[in-house]
Amino acid sequence: WEYESNANQLADYDAILDCFTNERQTGDGVRRISADLAMKGRDRFVAFNWTGMAAKLAIDKPYSTGKEIETDLRDESRRHGVRRSNIIADSDGLGQYLDSYLEGIKTFHGGAPAPDNTYFNLKSQCAFKLAEVINAGLLYIDCPEELRSTIAEELEACLVARDVDADTSKKRIIDKREMKAVLGRSPDYFDPLMMRMYYEIVPQPKGMRVHVGRLS
Repeated sequence: WEYESNANQLADYDAILDCFTNERQTGDGVRRISADLAMKGRDRFVAFNWTGMAAKLAIDKPYSTGKEIETDLRDESRRHGVRRSNIIADSDGLGQYLDSYLEGIKTFHGGAPAPDNTYFNLKSQCAFKLAEVINAGLLYIDCPEELRSTIAEELEACLVARDVDADTSKKRIIDKREMKAVLGRSPDYFDPLMMRMYYEIVPQPKGMRVHVGRLS
């Protein structure tokens, strides 16, 4: 992978490479899982296990049945004590009904309106946030060394802003078709990294405060 400068590039290339050596815990320290789902050989089933902004590649399979995906995510969440509301998976394909089996998980709808209406959609705002986190040196990716170049390639190729159209001034990234054209494949590792940013840009509900003490 040879880096080529692009005026619309959102993430600094050196900062992307630093993601594999930052090796420190950043963020809120909450355990989460983000997953890109695939079945019958379509793309890959990839899931990252997160502690704050430290992402560990936990699942990476070229083929999985619906039952295997459900079981793998359930086992991963139990193993690391991840609450259902802290699991997010894409809404395409299996993701449309996965929450029926893993009740309470978040399903990611990239085309949904962004919380900040200066962005074209939810996916664009998440991608811009991911680039911000990368440029600040806050993201750590723990994965096999042989996958580093693949993941770096995807981050560099996908974190690209689309030129502003005459009809809108909203910020957006290139669409998936353009990403696939550049990569020659689906961005299977970029997607779950990007989806994790949902928790950074969407206000999270606060739980009820429980007071512990003597009843009078």
